[in-house]
Amino acid sequence: ITNDDFIGRGGYKFVYKLPWNQVVKVGKSKLGSDPLFGSLFKEVSKNLEMYLKPEEMELKNYLQSRCFKHSSKELLDFKFKRLGLERLHYWKVKTLLPDLVLPTKFFMGLRSRRTPVGIPQTTITPCDNQILIPGKHLKEFVKLTEKVKQNPLEDKFLPKWKLNFDTHKFGNVPVSKLKKIAFNFHRVIEATRYLAQKEKLILDLHSENIIIMLPEFELRIFDFHVFDEHLYDPGENGLSPEEEHINTINEFINSFELGKHPEE
Repeated sequence: ITNDDFIGRGGYKFVYKLPWNQVVKVGKSKLGSDPLFGSLFKEVSKNLEMYLKPEEMELKNYLQSRCFKHSSKELLDFKFKRLGLERLHYWKVKTLLPDLVLPTKFFMGLRSRRTPVGIPQTTITPCDNQILIPGKHLKEFVKLTEKVKQNPLEDKFLPKWKLNFDTHKFGNVPVSKLKKIAFNFHRVIEATRYLAQKEKLILDLHSENIIIMLPEFELRIFDFHVFDEHLYDPGENGLSPEEEHINTINEFINSFELGKHPEE
């Protein structure tokens, strides 16, 4: 994999294409103070064997035995725990929405790069890979045509727009497909509520983590994380973080205007 294969980045990963219609995602370096490493990271740390394969545990122990510095051993331990954490985040949502979550394989990989002075450098880092499915991110279907009313200052410097779904941007979306997308969005809402109410976790899902497959117009989600509820401040009007997420999804569903086609 070379720099020519680079196709994008997220908050936690670099994305590269593979020649056999797949992508590989390479974990970015993160400090232990990052919000990613909350209560679920502690859960993984207590019983790492549950979240790593036997050969991964053997690799971890072998690599640590080759380290001379205690700090190097701790860094390796941290990276393998992060691999287990990625799996736990994935399965927290996969068990609730098994058909909507894009299948993902997690593994420990090697990232090779050159320093600014040209010295080769190799680091071990958590990775994952997925099939590259044909489709468009949800944000590409968004049509920003209607402003949300605010005060004059916010209107000028911090404008907000209603989220409207463009049903003709990538071919005409049949009403039956819109209804199925809406139904699956309601399932995402129920999963979001469940995680918040039962586990005090927030499903951090954004438009770039949602894809509409083409030409089927099927909904899939990927590359999400779940964070501790206490990390979020109350939103507008004192709404809880999951309700803010849910309101955004509902606004999007309402833009389908399915009430105009009740019999279709």
